[in-house]
Amino acid sequence: MDAKKLAMVLGIAVLLPLFVGLFIDAVYESPDYEDYCSFKPEFPRPMELPPNECSFDSPPEYEECINNEGVPRFDYDENNCQIYSECNFCNKEYNQAREIYNRNIFFILAPIGLAIVILGLYLAVDYLGAGLMFAGLITLFYATARAFPDLSKLLRAIVILVELLIIMWIGYKKIDKK
Repeated sequence: MDAKKLAMVLGIAVLLPLFVGLFIDAVYESPDYEDYCSFKPEFPRPMELPPNECSFDSPPEYEECINNEGVPRFDYDENNCQIYSECNFCNKEYNQAREIYNRNIFFILAPIGLAIVILGLYLAVDYLGAGLMFAGLITLFYATARAFPDLSKLLRAIVILVELLIIMWIGYKKIDKK
């Protein structure tokens, strides 16, 4: 393959997945952390009394907050000692929204990636088809990478196996028959 054709393959393989990913991001925006959690940093107040004069007896709500993936928030009493006030679940809510978003991105991008691979197989110009096939595989890889952190170990292996079998079947049906 000469340099011009190789440049076309690489250009398509890089630019098409970027376009697809950026277009999906523009149409279907990801959840923003600030929509779930106020972004004001909380700094502890300086203690006016020595630390040994304050004691913290954790109420059952505190332990429940920690066990349910919440972030305990504190107020201060008249002696300037910390007292438990509430449990903030904004991180948990944001993570749940992000997991749903990443799962949806997978279900949007994976079929697009496979369609690009198939289009590349049927394109008459070999080097353009090769570029599309690489672009489709990169798009599929990106879709899988987005969903991976939220999948169990077994589901990760199953997803990779299914994708591999689909790609091999597509390749066998079209490439091997030429």
